[in-house]
Amino acid sequence: GMKKASKNGYRVLSREEGQKLLDRQARRYLRMSGPEFARKWKAKKIENPDRPEVMRVAFLLPFGG
Repeated sequence: GMKKASKNGYRVLSREEGQKLLDRQARRYLRMSGPEFARKWKAKKIENPDRPEVMRVAFLLPFGG
């Protein structure tokens, strides 16, 4: 569909795009799926959650979690 742009020029991710991005980054950095990461994060089951690669993926949770 059409890509929506917000007033400040940032593209607004659809829920589906957010989920795909979260899944891709979780697999790349943490070797797990996006849904698996979201579950573990909510359950506080991520080891060393302050690691940069974990924070990089956690940052995406509002968009696709």
